[in-house]
Amino acid sequence: MNAMTNTTETEPTTEVIVQVPLADLTLSDLNPRTVFSETGIEILVENIRAAGLIQNLVGIETETGIEIVAGGRRLRALALLQDDPRFATVPVKLAPDEDTARLWATSENAHREAMHPADEIRDYGAMSGRGLTVPQIAMAYGVTEAHVYRRLALAKLPAPVIDALRDGEISLSHAAAFTVGNDEKLTLEVLARVIAEAKSQWGVLSDHQIKQLLRPESVKGTDRRAAFVGVEDYTAAGGRIGGDLFADETLFDDPAILDDVFARKLGETAGALAQEEGWKWVETQPDAYLPYGFIEGGAFGRLYPIEGD
Repeated sequence: MNAMTNTTETEPTTEVIVQVPLADLTLSDLNPRTVFSETGIEILVENIRAAGLIQNLVGIETETGIEIVAGGRRLRALALLQDDPRFATVPVKLAPDEDTARLWATSENAHREAMHPADEIRDYGAMSGRGLTVPQIAMAYGVTEAHVYRRLALAKLPAPVIDALRDGEISLSHAAAFTVGNDEKLTLEVLARVIAEAKSQWGVLSDHQIKQLLRPESVKGTDRRAAFVGVEDYTAAGGRIGGDLFADETLFDDPAILDDVFARKLGETAGALAQEEGWKWVETQPDAYLPYGFIEGGAFGRLYPIEGD
C-alpha cells in the first residue's frame, strides 16, 4: 500500500488501487459531504446492484485503517449491499498523503458537472426508444420514476423546442409548459413568439401564458364544471383529456362537450333531489353565482329554518 512516488508540481502521483473488505472502511473527517438523502441512497443501492460499482472509492491509509475521503454515498450504499458477495471487498484509490487526500475529496465533489437538461432529455428519450422501462432509466440515472416521466414528456417535444432549450433561448420551465401542446405547428409558432418576445423590450412570456397560447380552450380539472361532471362521465361522452404533468393538472380539452354533460348531469341531479326530498320542482342555475334579483325576479319565496329543541 505504500508503493507511492513523491508528488511534485510537475510529477503526477502514482495511483494505487487496492481491494479492501468493506468492513475495514470508515468515513474520514476529510470528506466534505455531510448531508445525505435516504431516498438518494436507496436509489444508488439499486444502481450499484444492477450496474456494479463504476467509480472507485477514494481513501487514505491511517494508523487505524483506511478512511474514505470521497465516495461517502457509495460507502453507505455498499453497506446495504452486503448480501451480495460482489461487494464484500471494494476498490479504493489511495492518496499518498493528507494534502492529496484533501485535494481529491474537494475536487471530486466540487468539479462534478451535471448534463445539460437538453442532453439529458434527449438521452432519456433515446433510452426509452431502445426499450428501457421507466424503472430501468430511473435506476441508471439515480432519480425517481416521476422525474423520468417528466423527462420523457419533454423528450416528445418537437426538436426545435429542445434546441431552443440547449441554446438558452428558453428556460427549462418554458420547455415544460410546451408539453401541454398537441399541435406541432402551433407549438412552433408559439416557440417563435416566445423567443421573439424574449429579445424585445416586452420581456419573456410566462409559463402560464405559453400554456394559454397552446391550449386556449382547455378547462382545468379544478373548474367547478369539471369537478362536478368528473373525468369518467366526460370521457364517456367523447371528451378528450389532456394534462400538465409538471403541474400535476388534468385538462378537459372539449369545453362544449363538458358544458353539455354538465347541463345534463345538473338536470339529472335536480330531478333526483326533487324526488328524494319531495319537492314539486327544482330549478337549476348553471352559472357560478345567482345574479342580482334572481329570487325577486322569479317571485320565489324563502324558507328559513325554525330553531327547535
